[in-house]
Amino acid sequence: MEKQSVTTTESPTVILEIAGDLRLKGQDELEVVAKSDTPENLTLEAQDDQVTIRCSSNCNVRVPREADIQIKAVHGNAVIKAVDGILTIDTIDGDLELRNVDETKIGKVNGGLSAKNVNGDLTINSVAGNTAVRDVQGNFTVTDSVLGNLSLSDISGGASASVNGNITLRLDPSPGDNYDFKAQGNMFCRFSEDASVEINIPKASQVMPNLPGIHASAPVQAPYALTLGEGDAHITLTADGNIVLDTHAPDWGMDDFDVDVGGEVNGMADAISEQITQQVDSQVRMIEEQLNAQLSSLSMRLGAAKLSEDQARRIQDRARETSDRAAARAQERIRRAQERLEQKLAMAQRKIELKAHAHERAAERASRHGRHSWGFGIPTPPTSPMPPTPPGEPVSEEERLMILRMLEEKKISMEQAEELLSALEGKE
Repeated sequence: MEKQSVTTTESPTVILEIAGDLRLKGQDELEVVAKSDTPENLTLEAQDDQVTIRCSSNCNVRVPREADIQIKAVHGNAVIKAVDGILTIDTIDGDLELRNVDETKIGKVNGGLSAKNVNGDLTINSVAGNTAVRDVQGNFTVTDSVLGNLSLSDISGGASASVNGNITLRLDPSPGDNYDFKAQGNMFCRFSEDASVEINIPKASQVMPNLPGIHASAPVQAPYALTLGEGDAHITLTADGNIVLDTHAPDWGMDDFDVDVGGEVNGMADAISEQITQQVDSQVRMIEEQLNAQLSSLSMRLGAAKLSEDQARRIQDRARETSDRAAARAQERIRRAQERLEQKLAMAQRKIELKAHAHERAAERASRHGRHSWGFGIPTPPTSPMPPTPPGEPVSEEERLMILRMLEEKKISMEQAEELLSALEGKE
């Protein structure tokens, strides 16, 4: 597979028109590289800080991570990863997969769409197939429609979509944000147990709520409205089929809850934060040592090559710049991993505090009214199929190893380790 390449700045604009499949990935090197099995079908043109790539067959492309990407058309499938610049896509005729990208605007996808870890807004006009989106650090918007099914989870901003099929939602609504979803099929909406949201359902065949304080012995009819918590966010759900409302909360019995667990998790959170800091410092030192060793080795090889002093200096400067960018990227990845773990710990603590508050309210009501049942009635679902319950987010390998290491060092007990793992998985 032959390639064409051009040196660029850190954030060039790259324009692509690809007749086959496209695989595009960000890299630390300041160059745009395009490869094709049929090099005669590939052209790469550079003017100022803009690079245009045209290929009448399949194409692999590498770009600087901060590059802005403009895709005019891909007439096959497209996979795009590790791009921190703005991503704009006009048309994808096949399937589209996005991983670890920044703000993204998509015109039309004629196949399916899979997107994960979008560090900004994700705006889509239309998708012809099924759409699965997870972890968007911004707003999620479908301006036209998704013709297949939609699965959506972990959205930091507001969200809206119109879907011809079924919708599966896993939401932790942010205060002040608005959510609007329309489905021609069924809708399954699962909230975090401490959600604070006003829910409005103007239309549905049947509504089946299974929420704290909502005891529905049978499906209810739309229009239907209710408020969870203080109602800090607003969501409107409309479906031609059925709507199921659920939470992540398990059915806790009065004897199963221990208020002191919150303090233990706080202690584990402090210990893990200290462990994270030590791990970050260790990895940064390791990265610096590796880079220094690589630069020393490069100096020796340049000396053996008998290059002029000016040539050797230019090569060393370029290598040092590339190494510095690689180190900065590695430290940024470590920092983001630390933030994600700390966010999970904070969410776990919030859930435990909420359970403690619920326990106190239940005990108070029980003392006033005598015996009181906390069981939730789950209505028998209709015969039409409903979307499956989405699984919880798994604990990452780094988090699991860190907890096991703390257990091995006897900083936490086996019960504390199990409690923390369950909390991070959203199981409590």
